[in-house]
Amino acid sequence: MKTLNAAVHSGPRSTVGRLLALLISVLAALAVGGVLATPASAQLISNKCTYTNSQPTLQRGSSGTAVRQVQCELNYSMDNVEIAQDGSFGATTDSTVRRFQRCLGLPVDGIVGPNTWRQLNLWAWTGGLNC
Repeated sequence: MKTLNAAVHSGPRSTVGRLLALLISVLAALAVGGVLATPASAQLISNKCTYTNSQPTLQRGSSGTAVRQVQCELNYSMDNVEIAQDGSFGATTDSTVRRFQRCLGLPVDGIVGPNTWRQLNLWAWTGGLNC
């Protein structure tokens, strides 16, 4: 652990080291209990997506601010995704949710429930999911 701590707190790679340590601790928390507090309901994704911190179950046909939140988080989570944040869970949002779920090995049902929200919150915060 001293080697990891030294790498995290020194040199020009300290930011990368901190992010790596954070990712390792998040993955460890998921592996141990499966219950992971979203960063204060994603802390509204560090001011990236600020529509709502409500995380209801959503699916095709849903509408409103929580759908805008999903759309925003999908845009920040995945590379080469830019869907309209119009609050309407239509065909494009559905197919993007399914792609996100498939990429992460989640059940591919197009429903944004607790597990999909949890992963959206994580990936919207870290970004760079390429699938």
